Amino acid sequence: MNRLLGFAVGLGITLIGVVLMVVLILQPTAKDVPLFIVLVATPLVVAIVAALIGQRWAWWRRFHRLAVALFIVYAIGAGLIVLTMFVTTQLMFFSAHDATLATVIVIYATGVTLVFGYFVVSSLTDSIGKLTLAAQAVQRGDLTIQADERGSDEVATLARTFNAMTAQLAQARDKEQQLDQARRDWIAWVSHDLRTPLTSIRARAEALTDGVVTQPHEVAAYLSAMRNDTFAFSSLIDDLSELAKIDAGGLKLDRMLIPAADLVSDCIESMQVLANDKGVALTGEVAPDAGSVNVSPQHIQRVLNNLIGNALAHTRAGGSVHVAARREGATVRIEVRDSGEGIAPQDLPHVFERFYRGEPSRKRSANGKGGGMGLGLVIAKELVEAHGGRIGIASRAGEGTTVWFTL
Repeated sequence: MNRLLGFAVGLGITLIGVVLMVVLILQPTAKDVPLFIVLVATPLVVAIVAALIGQRWAWWRRFHRLAVALFIVYAIGAGLIVLTMFVTTQLMFFSAHDATLATVIVIYATGVTLVFGYFVVSSLTDSIGKLTLAAQAVQRGDLTIQADERGSDEVATLARTFNAMTAQLAQARDKEQQLDQARRDWIAWVSHDLRTPLTSIRARAEALTDGVVTQPHEVAAYLSAMRNDTFAFSSLIDDLSELAKIDAGGLKLDRMLIPAADLVSDCIESMQVLANDKGVALTGEVAPDAGSVNVSPQHIQRVLNNLIGNALAHTRAGGSVHVAARREGATVRIEVRDSGEGIAPQDLPHVFERFYRGEPSRKRSANGKGGGMGLGLVIAKELVEAHGGRIGIASRAGEGTTVWFTL
């Protein structure tokens, strides 16, 4: 509808302009008016009829090449000019020679115009054809193809948009391939981490059942090792269950106001036995102005347990793990700082990625704590962000690690 309206407005402006020029410049007499009406009305009627037919049946879209359709449109326009010129020469009573000469000149000029127009249109449609070939290449899976971006018209803009699209598709495909490979590795790691404690438990249970181990101290050692393997197995199952719940959108936060000091002290108390077993000093400090936080206690305790467990797993005997909380504006910042082995620079940017597993920092320790599948930090990040907080990490290899989050 807008196209037809624009067409009508254009014809109206053209008609008004011609009438004004005829009246003001030529100043026709009364007997010349019918002639001018015929000359003006003929191309106008032909143009209107052709436009309506084209709008109704879109005949110019039925050709296999846009250049041919545009050439025919130009030919129709040129035909209107020739027809108008022929009628004019006949009605103006030129001599036969002059009328023929004028007609030949107009036909010649029209032919040159058509050839020139076809040349220009062909150049334009060639660009569209190249863009089509590029799109077909993308359809076959070739995302390295680049369309010709030269020019400033709509086709050039389309080509630039096309190239930007293929670049984004290539990035998405590369990322998908990386994620697919990471998932495969992740499944292999899950299988390994599940199989390892189960195999250990089975071997020790068979040894106890078959009477291979009978001395009380040996039996106690075997039972203790089986308990640790059970912790490892249970910890991994808990991690996978928590992650599945987060992915499924089933995470429910029962928030309540709780003093930051209680969160820190409860987690330190629960992890103190493990710290003592490892010979690591576990301490805490809460600033007087830390106040309370509006959180789901069990989930934030899970975050702290993961972070403290990681810190203990990678801190040698005689080292220290320190938990601190302080207020920063409207938030409370809690950090877990250890004097452990630190994280390699190439691993540090990826520690919160779900499928990343650096070495050796992602190996699960024998007591069931530690990196394992690398899910501890991932789950901590998901839980903190579910509370609207932020989490970050700083580390230097051989000098320890600090993980912090805000609530």
